Amino acid sequence: MTLKAVRRVNEWDGPSMLKVYAPYTGTVKAPEKEPPELQDYIQRIDKYTYGLGWLLAEVDCQTVGFCHLTEDRNDPKNLFSVEFQLYVREDYIRRGVGTALWSLLRDMMEEGSRRRVFARVDRENQEALVFFKSMGFEECNTEDNIIILGYALTPKEENPERPTKPYLIDKFVYEAARERAAEFIRPAL
Repeated sequence: MTLKAVRRVNEWDGPSMLKVYAPYTGTVKAPEKEPPELQDYIQRIDKYTYGLGWLLAEVDCQTVGFCHLTEDRNDPKNLFSVEFQLYVREDYIRRGVGTALWSLLRDMMEEGSRRRVFARVDRENQEALVFFKSMGFEECNTEDNIIILGYALTPKEENPERPTKPYLIDKFVYEAARERAAEFIRPAL
């Protein structure tokens, strides 16, 4: 039986996440030309995990993908609008990992009352454009070779003072969403 999980990230996941991320660097699929140093990457995880959210997908205790949120670079002070990045191990592309990660993070963002999420995709990265559009994202702007896609969330609360941080989401809501998300993952053959 294959063990599948989608869960919150912690700093101990840094090395396995960096292995997934490194092949993307230097391509149109990542914002960086070189993989960051492990310590720098762990600091990013520490910075964003508790305030915005990083998630990890595992199959048989091996990292097969992860996603995370950052501030909306066009409106960094807007706590209700964020940017989404997703990385999947090559042998797990088109196996539901991206869908699983998006599903859980979307549920957490909506439970936390966020309103809008964006993805920035190089126009040459057709695979990512197809994925995001299939998840309901719509093109809303372009900057040079980057297509900005947006997704309107359905926040749990209409006008909260601030969004609920991912680690403060009710554990029963989180656990149920985790189980649903893991069902999207199909093991590699």
